[in-house]
Amino acid sequence: MLKQKLFAGFTVMTALFLGVQANSFAFAKVKKEATFKVRIENISNAYGVAGQDGAKYPFALSPGLFIVNHKKQYFFDEGKKADTALELQAEDGNPESLSKKLLTRVGSFYMGVFNTPVGAAMPGPLLPGNSYEFTFQGSEGMRLNLIAMYGQSNDLFYSPRQAIDLFDKGGNPLSGDITDSLLLWDAGTEVNQAPGVGDEQAPRQKTANTGKAENGVVQLVKDGFSYPNTKDVLRVTITAQ
Repeated sequence: MLKQKLFAGFTVMTALFLGVQANSFAFAKVKKEATFKVRIENISNAYGVAGQDGAKYPFALSPGLFIVNHKKQYFFDEGKKADTALELQAEDGNPESLSKKLLTRVGSFYMGVFNTPVGAAMPGPLLPGNSYEFTFQGSEGMRLNLIAMYGQSNDLFYSPRQAIDLFDKGGNPLSGDITDSLLLWDAGTEVNQAPGVGDEQAPRQKTANTGKAENGVVQLVKDGFSYPNTKDVLRVTITAQ
């Protein structure tokens, strides 16, 4: 009799446990997902932006890299020295090493290189009037981060301070202009020259990865030179599809 009572009690407890588990799964929140399209446009004046000596030079953005994950920042640590992969992106506009470095951490599904302007047959810098585009899938809790070089510089690059949330607290996917999220950073790896005229800057240097070493740290650019407002030369929009 005792065994029967114990078995009956065990059966009831098991049923209750399974019921609680079933309810837990039933009420578990399903994360929303969306496909996003990012468009990066060079909206700078076709006649150029004013340089240090008053002469104008064409604004250009280099090929870059984007990442979609849960981290707030993956490309650099503000106030610390840049590694070699970031140096190559910031000095030469080459995202290859940075992409390889992060591939094992992030996975190819959640990252990608943007390097071919819309309508172009081959990779190249983003010149006035042109745009880069890329698409990806994201779910609630994920963030977007991207990086690209300020083409007419020694080692400057655009990137958010922290990655951009793809969904708000209500689960609504992000759509709109995100240009304000991009800041202009100095990698601290090469001594800065006046933008658009320096002989050790990517468009004019004899070979890649050359220039006077600075041995500095990653920080917002503050070298005394003049740079255009980001919203005057770039427009970055994201659309949930």
